[in-house]
Amino acid sequence: MIWSPQLGADESHVPGAARLMSDPRVTHHWDPEMLVGEAFRGIVHADQPLWDFWMLFDRTARWKDAAPPEPAWWEHQLRGLPDERHLEPDRFGRMAARLLDSPAP
Repeated sequence: MIWSPQLGADESHVPGAARLMSDPRVTHHWDPEMLVGEAFRGIVHADQPLWDFWMLFDRTARWKDAAPPEPAWWEHQLRGLPDERHLEPDRFGRMAARLLDSPAP
């Protein structure tokens, strides 16, 4: 989980917010310069660095060099991105379960 300083957030807010994603498989990182949101913005053709953006990756995804990996699925809560990809938690959960159930490469 990448946390960044949108809407006045700062690093001191991360521990409280991290409790929302308490699964031990989740690692939390603070990105004060919004580098991750900027890196992924080109993948979805966004006009701003991404935030409130949820991505799932398959087991083969690796970040190599400057280009981030392509997510297997993504949803958002932003303006200007496709309505059909607006965050729907149940759908997102189903997509995550499918990826978790997929065989290892």
